[in-house]
Amino acid sequence: MKSEIVHIGVDVSKEKLDVFVPAHKEGMRPTTKEVDNSVAGFREIRDFARKAKATVCVEPTGGYELELIAFLHKFEVPVAYADALRVRQFARAEGCLSKNDAIDAALISRFADRIGVRVLEPQEVEAVELKRKAKFRQTMMDSRTAMTNRLETEIDSEMKALLKEQIKHMDKVIEKAERLCLETVERDERMNALRERFTKVGGVGDLTAISILAGLPEIGTLSDGKLNRLVGIAPEEKQSGTKEWQRRIWGGRKDVRNALYMAAVASIKWNAILGGYYHKKRAEGHPHKWAIVPTMRKLLSLLNRIAKDPGFTPMPEPESTKKNAGAGRKKKVA
Repeated sequence: MKSEIVHIGVDVSKEKLDVFVPAHKEGMRPTTKEVDNSVAGFREIRDFARKAKATVCVEPTGGYELELIAFLHKFEVPVAYADALRVRQFARAEGCLSKNDAIDAALISRFADRIGVRVLEPQEVEAVELKRKAKFRQTMMDSRTAMTNRLETEIDSEMKALLKEQIKHMDKVIEKAERLCLETVERDERMNALRERFTKVGGVGDLTAISILAGLPEIGTLSDGKLNRLVGIAPEEKQSGTKEWQRRIWGGRKDVRNALYMAAVASIKWNAILGGYYHKKRAEGHPHKWAIVPTMRKLLSLLNRIAKDPGFTPMPEPESTKKNAGAGRKKKVA
């Protein structure tokens, strides 16, 4: 069934934006146009959307779409994300095997029109700036890891010195990026309130809270099951006839999943409830991964409950757990 809402499809790349505007009035023809991925191009898309009273739909492209989203939100133009995997599967279902930027823009529009997309809420768009800074920090972390791994196998003394110098510089850049992320959160009353409440959970620190606020702005608005699938920690069933395969997790938002994993590992020591749940799974004979993933789901459910209910307060940790926690667990990045 065709949606009454007009969906403009935008295929985002580094240098340009391919825009597809469907025929929103009788007698009109669809319009396909290529504009620059710049403020001038953003203005053209804004004007298209205002004229057609449309929602602009984009796919996540690793960050190239964030400036466009922030610009459109500034002018109160509705924006929605279209999941890239689902869009590609939709194309196959249509029998559309060809692929280029213009075709993809039209495909995004049809997907939004027939399958539906969820318009980004104001608080989700407000998280765009935080997401950009968090992604920069993650890029620096990946570079530092690569240099640290190289240092372990380097035998040339001069190269070792260079690598150590670069790692030291990267540490300073990462520290500054973390400080900028925290300042961005503190400027936003809603995000800062969530950060303060999240960090009351044993095992969750500022960086975990920032990663969740940046990468999972839907928290507090969706069910636990939907959040688990968004993050990629829901075991997916695979069965056919009498054959049933082992359930596995896959896909999802890697940065959020990594942050939850590290928080879950910390919670084994610093959170009595989550730690007890993990050890119970291990005592049942489950290996580490089969115990830590359910612990991640339990942690995410707890954070979702905190975000949904401002009056909810997690159960205080026992004094025996607090005694050894020290200041480092909840220390602010500085």
